[in-house]
Amino acid sequence: MTDRRRSATVMVMFTALSAALALTACSSAPKKAAAVVTVKNDAADFSKLADGFLSAGQYASALQYYGEALDANLSVDNVEGAIKSRGSLGRVYLALGNRPDAEREFGDALEDARAFGKPGLVALCLSNLGELRWAAGEADAAEALFVEAEPLASGDEAMAAVIAHNRGVAAMGRGDYEAARAFVTKAAAANERARRWTELGSNRYTLASIANALGDMPAAVVWAGKALDADKTAENGPGIGADLEALARLSRKSGNDAASFDYYRRAFGVWLSLNRADEAERCLVALGELAGGLGKESYAMRYAELLDRLRHR
Repeated sequence: MTDRRRSATVMVMFTALSAALALTACSSAPKKAAAVVTVKNDAADFSKLADGFLSAGQYASALQYYGEALDANLSVDNVEGAIKSRGSLGRVYLALGNRPDAEREFGDALEDARAFGKPGLVALCLSNLGELRWAAGEADAAEALFVEAEPLASGDEAMAAVIAHNRGVAAMGRGDYEAARAFVTKAAAANERARRWTELGSNRYTLASIANALGDMPAAVVWAGKALDADKTAENGPGIGADLEALARLSRKSGNDAASFDYYRRAFGVWLSLNRADEAERCLVALGELAGGLGKESYAMRYAELLDRLRHR
């Protein structure tokens, strides 16, 4: 075989091999891409399931499915999804009072978010960590994290509303009620426009707390009632229970024991359905006291018996 023929033969073989490889790549790449999309969709579905369990106060199930979402996101290197899953896990741990595990998840999420470089994600992680610091009584550290997060959330209205709410809570904690009201009102307006009902319920609950701290009882009752409306729209069980308790406390503080008794009864029913023993016990104590004062002796006896059973179960 001459050199010219040999070169021609090699070229033909190379061309054929390249074509075969190209065909293989074309046939497998879409399948791989589809598989990745499927896993990402699965992760999103796990997160939605977990959101529902978290809203219902079923923390064990929420942890399970947020964990499934994290595993799915990690398996396809979906960095953004994994960051959000870690943040969600941290929030459940925080709700459970498990601060070490919450610190781990929030810290890892922030580390990954800074490396990923998306400002809104960094803002989310800073906000979560700030809430942890606030829960631990580290007010200055929490405020610093919220302030750092604020400009990073400017392009994300939902995230900006979360930061504004958190800054309002921090301002209320240091006694600056006017600033607190301004921050939370801003968050509430954004959430109401976007129909984010659970977040709006939290905003309105905080506005009720601010009004109560300022001694404006009528406004406090109105805001607590509006919080209840928002949480009912969202079907947010824990929020509904908290709103009913707030209305019960405010009614009792205003001297309307009959209304307080009704609100506490409703709140007790919510907490019982959510298997929230501490909250249910708190309502039973108040109900027993109110029943005695209202001359409802049979109720007083019933609630005393229920309280004893709850404490010794």
